[in-house]
This record gives sequence, structure tokens and C-alpha cells, in this order.
Amino acid sequence: MVTDHDEQDLFAEAMSKVRPINAPDKVTAGKKRPRRRPAISINGQSATRIQAAVTRPDMKPASADEPWTLVANGISRERLKRLVTEQPPVDCSFDLHGITRAAALHQLETGFQQAIACGQRVICIIHGRGLHSEGEPVLKQATYHWLREGPFAAMVLAVLPQPGSGGGACLVLLRKT
Repeated sequence: MVTDHDEQDLFAEAMSKVRPINAPDKVTAGKKRPRRRPAISINGQSATRIQAAVTRPDMKPASADEPWTLVANGISRERLKRLVTEQPPVDCSFDLHGITRAAALHQLETGFQQAIACGQRVICIIHGRGLHSEGEPVLKQATYHWLREGPFAAMVLAVLPQPGSGGGACLVLLRKT
């Protein structure tokens, strides 16, 4: 059994070999300068916060229990409930009705660039229910796939069907930039 006296002797013996650092060899912690954040460019050509977030594949939202819901790790059910009740309110919306899949994906990409550049957090995407598609709803599936796997997937925190839309629109919560 080790007593307090033995511990003190051991500590004193270990510390007897310690020597102070010479003044020229010391490194002092200076005042931290605030990190400068790069400006966001709409065209995406320069190194931006958007590109930095997009390169993190571990930050992509995962499919939830419901087929048309995506939720990133760490997002609480309470936060999702607030999103559904439009807290915070919808900042902008994209209506993809009547356009092709390729045009819809292009509109999503340019719209997301602008929304992120403006610091918008909640986006409503109206993709339709797919009633005029043959078989599966083309724009709805393409939209959810793009949100989960596309170039801005790392910026997406949650995607939920918009209440009252009958499954024809979704609300997207973006990360803060």
C-alpha cells in the first residue's frame, strides 16, 4: 500500500531532475488572431467555404426511417419539428414543375450557390408529386438523390416533406456558413 508520504517522496525525486527551459528556447502563446474566412463566390471557381464543406463526405445527410427524409448526425427531433413549423421561416423556394431532370438539377445547383452565398438557411423545393411521370416520380427522386449525393450534400442538415404539399415539396435546412 502506498501512503501519501511515499507519493510525495516519489514526486520530489522525479521533480529533482527537472530543469527550467532557457529563455531563448521558450515558446510563449501569443494572442490568437481571429480566423479570416474567405469570401464566397457565386460561380464557385475560387476556394470558398462552400467547397470546403462539400469536400467532407462524412457530413452528408443520411436517409432516415421515412423514405423522403434526410437527416445529418446531431440534428434533434425537436429541431426537425421546428423546421416543419417554419421556424426559421423559408428563405427562398425553387419550383421545378414542367422542366426536365437535367434543367432541374442545374437550377438546384445555381440556386444553392446563391442561397449559401446569401447566408440563407431554409429552402423550399417544389418538385411535384410525379403524377405526370410515367412510373416513378422523376423530379422527386432526382431532387432527393441530388440533396443526398450531389455537390452540396455536405451543406444539407435535413430534408423533410413540406406539410400540406401532399409530398410534392420539401424543406431543406442548410448549415450555417
